[in-house]
Amino acid sequence: MKDYLFSSARIRTLESQLVTRARTEELLEAKSLAEAFDRLREYGIDPVTDENGKPLREDTLLSILRKSYLTVEEMLPDDAALVLWRYPYDCNNIKAAIKGFARKIDPRTMMFDFGTVAIDSVIRMTETGCFDGLPTHMKAAAVSATEEYAKTKDPQVIDLMLDAACYADMLEAATRSGVAFAVQLVRMKIDLTNLLICVRILRMKSGEMGRLLLENALIAGGLISFADLKAWFSVGEDFLWDRLYYSEYDVLASAVSASDGSLTAVERCLDNEWMRQIRSVKFVSYGAEVAIAFLQAHEYEVRNLRIILSGKEAGLATETLRERIRDSYV
Repeated sequence: MKDYLFSSARIRTLESQLVTRARTEELLEAKSLAEAFDRLREYGIDPVTDENGKPLREDTLLSILRKSYLTVEEMLPDDAALVLWRYPYDCNNIKAAIKGFARKIDPRTMMFDFGTVAIDSVIRMTETGCFDGLPTHMKAAAVSATEEYAKTKDPQVIDLMLDAACYADMLEAATRSGVAFAVQLVRMKIDLTNLLICVRILRMKSGEMGRLLLENALIAGGLISFADLKAWFSVGEDFLWDRLYYSEYDVLASAVSASDGSLTAVERCLDNEWMRQIRSVKFVSYGAEVAIAFLQAHEYEVRNLRIILSGKEAGLATETLRERIRDSYV
């Protein structure tokens, strides 16, 4: 308990360094990419630069995440409730390595260096076909995905198999941790992912092919059953959102109804629902929940910064960027 008391107090202090809603608005109003980076420096975020001193967007954003994971993991008595949030980076790395090996290209530029398994190790696994060292479900899926891709040459099978395995490993790790909030979040993330899958396929208007794709794409472990998702899917998108009014996702259904209905708006509503759940523990005094929320706050901070910085680089209008920004933790 003392360890959690100490770490939670430190994390609450570190929360003051997050990019707040007010700071996000200041970044949106920046006249240029250079000005946006200047503001980040004012907020205590030092950009990673090249040899000529030019700020590197992605390197800077990844350094924020890397630092947050290392900082939090060093504070806690164990990382049982935290390690699972690094599994998606393992998943990305496995998928990149398998595709890179098949195409005979170096996948390193598409990989992250803060998964639970080192990048070089993942690449060696792909070259040898031995995936020992990966979390259980991703290990099995990596073998199956490699074999299936060799038969079909369809990269989608790699994504579908590894994504489902990643969530299975996350849910298993969350359950082992004994932290109810972690289990709740993983189940919710699965539901939100499945809802987005349904919407995307429905908007493809692909008929029977869409239903077959749905069968392969849905991820197990959420609170919404496959039976319900398939039934709602068969009627249509409007019915899907209507049914959510009678579930724990009624706030999400209301948000989607109030939006313009575009896919971008739906994705934003789904992400905001996730952040709403993260903020539900904002006033918890101590515990693993505090650390989990802090890490997810950083994930969404980086997501918003990526939207802003890439938008400034592309010369997009401020209002266009504002429409894409997700809710923040602070």
